[in-house]
Amino acid sequence: MRQLYYQLKIQLRSPGTLFWTLVFPIFLGGMFYIMFSDLENKEQFSELPVGVVITEDNEQSNAFIDIMKEIETTNGTSMFTVTEYNQEDADKALKDDTIQAYMTIGKDITMTAKEAGPFTSIIKIFLDEYLQNVDIIEEVAKNHPERLQTLVTSIFENTVTIETLPIKGQDKSVYAQYFFAAIAMTCLMASMFGVSIGNKTQANLSDIAARRNVAPTSKMKQLLTDFFAAFIIYSMLTTIVLLVFMIVYKQEYKDHFGLIFLGTLVGNFTGLSAGMFISGVMPGNAASKEGLCTSFFLVSSFLSGLQWTEIVYYLEKGCPIVNRVNPATLIVNSFKSLYVYEDVAQYGINLATLIVIGTVLLTISILKMRRTKYASI
Repeated sequence: MRQLYYQLKIQLRSPGTLFWTLVFPIFLGGMFYIMFSDLENKEQFSELPVGVVITEDNEQSNAFIDIMKEIETTNGTSMFTVTEYNQEDADKALKDDTIQAYMTIGKDITMTAKEAGPFTSIIKIFLDEYLQNVDIIEEVAKNHPERLQTLVTSIFENTVTIETLPIKGQDKSVYAQYFFAAIAMTCLMASMFGVSIGNKTQANLSDIAARRNVAPTSKMKQLLTDFFAAFIIYSMLTTIVLLVFMIVYKQEYKDHFGLIFLGTLVGNFTGLSAGMFISGVMPGNAASKEGLCTSFFLVSSFLSGLQWTEIVYYLEKGCPIVNRVNPATLIVNSFKSLYVYEDVAQYGINLATLIVIGTVLLTISILKMRRTKYASI
C-alpha cells in the first residue's frame, strides 16, 4: 500500500498530467461546444424563402402563388415565404442568399437556384408535383369534366409532410460524435502514463529504473503496482472530464452515465496497456517511445472521427478491419451503441474487444520487461 501511495503522489506531480488529461480535453470540448451549441436549432426546418418573378400576369400565376403560401408542414408552419420581385431584384436576392430560389411565372413556370441542396430540392419537388397535377387536371377537364371536382378535392386534401422520424435511443445531436471522440482520445492519452511506467522499469532508459532494478521488490510487483496506481489516478481525471462534458457542455449521458463511465474505465485500461507495450516492446530511447505514444493516440483518435467524422464510414466501406481493432473507434462505437441505438449487446462487444486488446498488450509488455536482463547497472 505504501508503494501504491507513493506512485499516486508521483503521478499527480507529473507536470504534463493536468494539462494533457484535464486542460486539453476540456479545452477541446469547449471548442466543440462553442462551434456546435446553436447549430442544431439553426438547422431545423423553417419556412423556405422563395422569390416569384411574374412575367405574364394571369390566373395561373395568382393560383400558383396562393398555393405556395397555403402549403404547410405537419407542425402547422408554412413551408414557403413567398416574395414577389422583378427579374433584377430576384437575381440580386438569390446572389445574396436572401432566397433559396425563385420562380419565373409566364406561360410556363421555371425555377432558378444558385446551387443544388436539400432546400432547393424541396422547392423543385414541390414545383414538379404542382406542374404534374396541373397537367392531370387539364387532362381530366378536357376528357372527363364530371370527375374534375373529385380530382381537385383529392389533390388539395393531400398535405406535404416534413417531419422528424424518431430513432431508437436518445441521440438528439449529430455532433455528439465529436464529444465521444474527445473522450476516447482522453482515455488513450493514458498511454503516456503507460510509457512512463515502462521507462521507469527499464534500467537502460532512466536512472530511476536502474535503482529500481537492484531493489528486492520483483519487477512483476513493481509493474502491477505502478499500473494500478496510474489507473486509479487517471480514472479520477477522466471522470472529471466526463462530468464537465455532461454538466458544462450539456452532453446528455444521464440515462447511460454508469455504462459510459464503465466505458471510460475500460478505455483507460487499454490506453495504459498500449503505453506499456510501446515502452516495453518497441525499440528506441525514452524520447522516441514518448513520440511514438503521442502518434498512437493522435492517429487512433483521427481514425475514430475526432477531426473528420466521415472517415469512419469510408473505413467501414474500404477497410472495415480498422474500425474493429482501432481502440478509439471501439470506444466511440460503444458510446454510440448506447446513446443512439440503446444496443447494450453491441456496447458489450466493443468493450470486450477493448479488454482483450488491453490484456494482450499488458501481458506481452510485462513478460518482456520482467525477463529483461542487464549486463551492468
